[in-house]
Amino acid sequence: MTLGLVLTLGGVTGGRGQELSSSVTAASAPSWPSLGGFALPALPENWADLPFKLTASETTSYNSNINALPLGFAVPPREVRADFTTTTNFGFSTKANVYGQQLYFDATFGVIRYLHQVNFNSDVYTLSAGDNWTLTSRCAGNLGVTLSKSPAEITEVVGSGVNYITSNALNETGKCAVSNGYSVLFNGSLTRDTNSNPIDAVNNVRTSMVGAGIEYAKGPSTLTALASISDTNYTNRAATAIVAGLATEVDFHSFSLNYTRQINPNLSVSGLIGLVGVTNGFTFGLPKTLLPIYTLSTTWAMTPKLSLTASGSRTVAPPTTVIANAEIDYDATMSLAYQMTSKVGLTLTGSAGYTTAGFTPARTAAILTPFFTGASNFYTATAGLTYAMTPFLSAGLTASYTERVGDHLITPQNLVMLNLNYRPY
Repeated sequence: MTLGLVLTLGGVTGGRGQELSSSVTAASAPSWPSLGGFALPALPENWADLPFKLTASETTSYNSNINALPLGFAVPPREVRADFTTTTNFGFSTKANVYGQQLYFDATFGVIRYLHQVNFNSDVYTLSAGDNWTLTSRCAGNLGVTLSKSPAEITEVVGSGVNYITSNALNETGKCAVSNGYSVLFNGSLTRDTNSNPIDAVNNVRTSMVGAGIEYAKGPSTLTALASISDTNYTNRAATAIVAGLATEVDFHSFSLNYTRQINPNLSVSGLIGLVGVTNGFTFGLPKTLLPIYTLSTTWAMTPKLSLTASGSRTVAPPTTVIANAEIDYDATMSLAYQMTSKVGLTLTGSAGYTTAGFTPARTAAILTPFFTGASNFYTATAGLTYAMTPFLSAGLTASYTERVGDHLITPQNLVMLNLNYRPY
């Protein structure tokens, strides 16, 4: 249905992304009648003139291992190892300026349907609304709410099975300029993440975070120092914590220094170093153990058609792929993008990662299976091809291979996706 709608709209507009219709132009627009001297508004001449935006997309996928089962494991009864899925999405967005504030609303609704494993069918969505606020000429920021539900990737699940992540968040960020390139930063958030898979539900979390810092910007360089504290409650661990010694409430204390620089129009770099510690329960006191974190990334436009992006990082955060009080991740990624023609683009990406549990008692792995608590390596290779059929209608083909290795088990997954996107803007 979505594919037919997209192609119909593409045909109606005659392949032109900016015009509403070949018959609606400044010269041919009808003269609206006057009602007591009040003239009705004229039809907008361009898609961008509408007070809202509409989008649609359709994706067909083949997944060779929908349950993320390790090699040698049998498929659960009445289930299949591989399956086809279709994902249909419709989007709506709008914004308005009111007394110097920009109010916005973005919504995307969709459905995922499996060809054989119909019990995994689900709705997906992303909703965001808020205010890009300003206060005098010195302060600006954002206050917004985000609600989302999406399927987890193989690198975001603890064990096996299909998992949908539902996230609700209230976020605020702000920056106030002081003088001579210095600015004061502050941010805060309330988030709640839940998982549909029972194993992943052990990591269901409710987090409140506050942070503040100082930024110094001069020319192409920016230096930022931030400190934050996150109170994290694992809302589904009441019974598990007694058995496995897992904490039900921990605090993440983070201190970081970030530097970015635009070396020239074709090359930019950024780097972050910092420390993260964890305490049981809420406290403003410093943790006894602080672990280092870092990130280094660069983007280089080697030629007008070829660009390279590379990054490496070590992070400490609430767990998503292990059952623990915290998760330590190492990740390295490299991506090449080549614009073959004005309409055809090619992307190649490779990544490798290592994940392990942190700040968790050693006895946890002895009680829970190491498959849930042990270290894992991840390897991913992806190739993508995009084709802009018209300024507003594009198609894409993506193929990826992901492998998870841990506890003497190998979990491979091949994923092929074909998508069609309608974005008339």
